[in-house]
Amino acid sequence: MLYLLVILFISTLLVLALIAFSQYQGGRKNAQRLEWIEKEKINYESIIEQANDAMMVIDIVDGKVHQCNPSACAMLGYTKSELEQKSLFELQPPAMLEKSSRVIADVWEQKGLIFSDIPFVTASGEYMPVECSAKVAPFAGRPAIVIYARDIRERLRLEAEIRHAQEVIKVKNKDITDSINYARRIQTAILPSDKEIGKYLSDYFILYKPKDIVSGDFYWFAHVSTTIPSDPVQKQITLIAAVDCTGHGVPGAFMSLVGSTLLNQTISDPNVNHPADALNYLNRELKKTLRHQVDDSSIKDGMDMTVCAIDPFHMKLEFAGANNPVYVLRKGELIELKGDKQPIGSDSDETVKPFTNVLFDLQKGDTIYLFTDGYSDQFGGPKGKKFKHSQFKELILGMQQKPLHDQKVLLDSAIEEWKAFRSPEGGTYDQVDDILVIGVRI
Repeated sequence: MLYLLVILFISTLLVLALIAFSQYQGGRKNAQRLEWIEKEKINYESIIEQANDAMMVIDIVDGKVHQCNPSACAMLGYTKSELEQKSLFELQPPAMLEKSSRVIADVWEQKGLIFSDIPFVTASGEYMPVECSAKVAPFAGRPAIVIYARDIRERLRLEAEIRHAQEVIKVKNKDITDSINYARRIQTAILPSDKEIGKYLSDYFILYKPKDIVSGDFYWFAHVSTTIPSDPVQKQITLIAAVDCTGHGVPGAFMSLVGSTLLNQTISDPNVNHPADALNYLNRELKKTLRHQVDDSSIKDGMDMTVCAIDPFHMKLEFAGANNPVYVLRKGELIELKGDKQPIGSDSDETVKPFTNVLFDLQKGDTIYLFTDGYSDQFGGPKGKKFKHSQFKELILGMQQKPLHDQKVLLDSAIEEWKAFRSPEGGTYDQVDDILVIGVRI
């Protein structure tokens, strides 16, 4: 019996020891967990305290501020204790309480929301525009809303300045565009009209596609009765020119006015009796007009052009070209009349040679083509390459049987389709230069 009592006593001691040890271990774990939670709380509060954005924890029911950080206090002008005695609805304009309540409801429903249409009211009564990010989060065992707010007064000020600058630019752009549009009217006025050309040319077309509102390319036309001292027979001559001035847009348009004026002067000059004379005249007078000097300050402006004098009665064509040729299409054959390899307006008199006058016998049905380099230099196609003169020649040969009106349409369609191919950047190709093609059928 004594033996049993001893065993029972020892077993009881062991059980009590195990219980005590288990409680000790549990206590240690709880203490460690509490210590970890306290550290996390300190870290969390440290992050909140150091945040640049204002932060407030708001009660979901009454909007009371449970907690705030120093940035919120500094932004609104309250001490921490003062701000934590406020509710969200006291920090927003009274007239917007209904809207503010709807926002809180939306935050709860969507678990988060960003809004910037409700300002805060500072301690001094100032309405401060803010951008807020709100989300639902637990606080002290209850659901709450955490609001991060940022003062956006500086951003709004900069945005207002940008809008004002954009408006100023918009007005200036309109003024500039209106001026350029008026310049286009002036430039259009110097171009010969279809009615004027139609008096002397029965079958022709002009494809004229400026790159910008105004153009550096232009065409020129005149009809003169001329008597050359060495040839007493009076001739009725139709003059036509295709001119490509340096640049395009406004600079090119200014040059086109100068070029057109100089070409008009050639008609009344008794020393200008052939297209080559006209080019020589332009070469001299353009340098005078622009005051060219042979030094580093030389103006690098000039013109590439072709001038044709057509004598339909004697079936003669006189031609001179500055860097540009003329094509004559005859019964399936394309004849190229080459111009001189120099522009109008060369800087150095030492390199300038007199332009060559080319005389060519015409036949009934011949078609004469004058053009600038804008058509052949246009980028596009499946490989993004230039159209090139070779393809331009093939295009002209392929449509030789068609009326000139149809040829103009085909030329226009071909270059538009060439531009319409997709570029490596994903869009279509922009027009790179002014385009001018003239066709005249004898």
